[in-house]
Amino acid sequence: MAALSCDLHVHSKYSSESGRWALRSLKAPESFTPPELIYELARKRGMDFVTITDINTIEGALSISHLPGTFISEEIRTYLPGTRTSVHILAFNITEQQHEEIAECRDSFPSLMDYLEDKCITHSLAHPFYFPDTDLKTDEFVTVVKRIGLIESLNGTRSRLENESVIPIARSIKSDPDFTGFTGGSDDHCGRFIGLTCTEVADAENLEDYLDQISNGKGLPRGEHGNAIRSAYSVYSIAYSFYRDRLTAQKVPAIATMAADRFFRPSMSSVEPTVWHKADFLFHQFIKKARKSGKPGFETIFADQLIEIGKDLNLRSGSPELEAEGIDERTFEILNRLSNKLFQHYSSLLFQRITDGRLLDALEAFTALIPVILLNIPYPMAYLSRKKGREAVENIASEVSPEISGNLKNPDRRVWFTDTIDDLNGVSRTIQKFSRLSMDMEKEMAVIASQSRPLSFPGWVVNFPPIREFPVPDYRSKLLSIPPFLEVLRFVEDEGFGMMYISTPGPVGFAALGISRILGIPAAGIYHTDYPRHVNHIAQDGKMGEFAGTAAAWFYSNVDIVMVPSTYYMDDLEKMGISRDRMKLFPRGTDCSLFSPEWRSDDFLLRFGGNPESMKLLYAGRISREKDLDILAKAFIIARSTMPDLELYLAGDGPFRGDLVNQLSGRGCYFCGVLHGEDLSRAYASCDIFVFPSSTDTYGNSVLEAQASGLPAIVSDRGGPQEIIEPGNTGLVFASHDPESMACSILKIAQNKELRESISRNARKMATARTWEKAFDKLWSISPDDLKQLKV
Repeated sequence: MAALSCDLHVHSKYSSESGRWALRSLKAPESFTPPELIYELARKRGMDFVTITDINTIEGALSISHLPGTFISEEIRTYLPGTRTSVHILAFNITEQQHEEIAECRDSFPSLMDYLEDKCITHSLAHPFYFPDTDLKTDEFVTVVKRIGLIESLNGTRSRLENESVIPIARSIKSDPDFTGFTGGSDDHCGRFIGLTCTEVADAENLEDYLDQISNGKGLPRGEHGNAIRSAYSVYSIAYSFYRDRLTAQKVPAIATMAADRFFRPSMSSVEPTVWHKADFLFHQFIKKARKSGKPGFETIFADQLIEIGKDLNLRSGSPELEAEGIDERTFEILNRLSNKLFQHYSSLLFQRITDGRLLDALEAFTALIPVILLNIPYPMAYLSRKKGREAVENIASEVSPEISGNLKNPDRRVWFTDTIDDLNGVSRTIQKFSRLSMDMEKEMAVIASQSRPLSFPGWVVNFPPIREFPVPDYRSKLLSIPPFLEVLRFVEDEGFGMMYISTPGPVGFAALGISRILGIPAAGIYHTDYPRHVNHIAQDGKMGEFAGTAAAWFYSNVDIVMVPSTYYMDDLEKMGISRDRMKLFPRGTDCSLFSPEWRSDDFLLRFGGNPESMKLLYAGRISREKDLDILAKAFIIARSTMPDLELYLAGDGPFRGDLVNQLSGRGCYFCGVLHGEDLSRAYASCDIFVFPSSTDTYGNSVLEAQASGLPAIVSDRGGPQEIIEPGNTGLVFASHDPESMACSILKIAQNKELRESISRNARKMATARTWEKAFDKLWSISPDDLKQLKV
């Protein structure tokens, strides 16, 4: 006797109807793999026996039944009584007559079970947590597991979590901690992974003994779990086989189709490129270079990329490892590269046509992106299938065994997505601070960005090089980046994050929202920025502001919870249709050692000019139109006409600087540029009053920094900054967009030393209670379970 193995779950070209949505939509079959190839590959990979389990047919198994070591099997689709909820049962070593008899009773699960038990046919429940049609309810699942004797606990297409959950859940349902009736199989549909997952019996004499021991619970599932990359590869392989004739009709060079064949059509022997193939390749390369058209279409770019794949594969004499292990990973790399190239081309075209005002042509470019998106569909669909499987496990486990359910929870690892990460704004500074604190407090939190510039600040920062960067219209200094979606999706799934934060509804933010929905990760959207008013200020176009408001409302309606820096903006979001029950205050803090009156230096501001004896006003932040700095400029001129020794210092930079230079140059205003670290600390502490005119800031971190530095703050009565101060106690509030009102507030503090010093003390005291550490603790206390409950 010896250890004997067999892959007990394999599909051939006779499995005609696919359970995968992507293939059903193409009207493609379940598989294109010839039975003879299944036999050869299974034997090559050490299988002692070979069988084929096509759905409701034994044609594939019959076609190789004359070969040694084979037996006839099938995967039976059966239905629970009174429903069309299907269950798939693997039946092994059956006869043609038994197949006919099975066909007569397979519409009823109880009748099928009675038949299989009566005929002593070894059978197993296939992929217990994957339901191709309607999901099983927990009570239905329990009924099936109690009735059936064997269960597939290692399926080569399903995730590790699903497979490893089968054994404890089955034992719990059967109330038998020693139950061992488990099988394993590759569930291969494309011919690449046959025999990589199987069922082994330690000591068996022959096929009958092998199956008897499996029936008696002595089968040992062996081999590999599945993953989304492998499942998507199977879809690509089947779809390619289905459409191969159409592809070759596009006059793609033979060497490129050879490359695709080697990737997607498995065979026992690799066909090396001949001299003719290489000549054909060189000819197409010459044609490619000689092409004069500056407007390559989708097919042209696609064919060009296939040529590159052909060069990569065939002209280096081939590598045997591509024939099995690693083929799915290599395919992911190449298809990701291909789709990124196409997306880069058409997104650039789209952006150029929009900026040129050619809207109809832009629509054409947008339409051209649709095939690129469809090219990627198998990967998101594969990850959605993983999500569905996980949810099935969690739902069943929660009702069957709370202990098992508790063990399924992801570790508390979180991920933060942002379109802005090292810019001069409160969003970037907040993310950087929380990133550092997550590291200091030993919390696992990754920050994901996509930009071409290198990043360097403390924490777990993952920067994905963008497919394309483009400037924001009318805001050229700000770049938005299109991230490589598939790479980010895979990273998030592989790392097993249990919760995500999304800071911005830009390209990175929208990618994050998609990933959240695909993977089922609860997401907290952070309303850092008043997008409708910002866009309105920048574009000077009310319609654009309305569009931004509609887009923001849709985005934040689709996250699980919206974290808002102030109650003022909670009211705003509620008017946009977002339920107040789904909002929480987003905690913020400041560093009271970095921002402190102790940093005051009478000499520091002299480097920028001005009078050391003057009353100094400070604005710190981005110098842009949406910050209402035109109001500040007018208010300063008004106040200075009453109090000539007033001076205004502007710390920061931005597109509105030139306008302010024209208005305020030579009138007691000094531009300090961008300040960091100790220089910024000294700038705050060395001034006397902080002025912040913005009516569109959702919070205003710089206001809290100024208060920590002991500065009275003057803020608008619109937006979030007004909630940071206590009017008359830690600062003053003026009527927004009213220069006269702001000037009065400035003079009220500037001309009253006793009031100024009182407000200064109170501001410092209040700020010291708002530390970043406390803010981070509050943020982390909102758990993934809290988000899931809000969603329900």
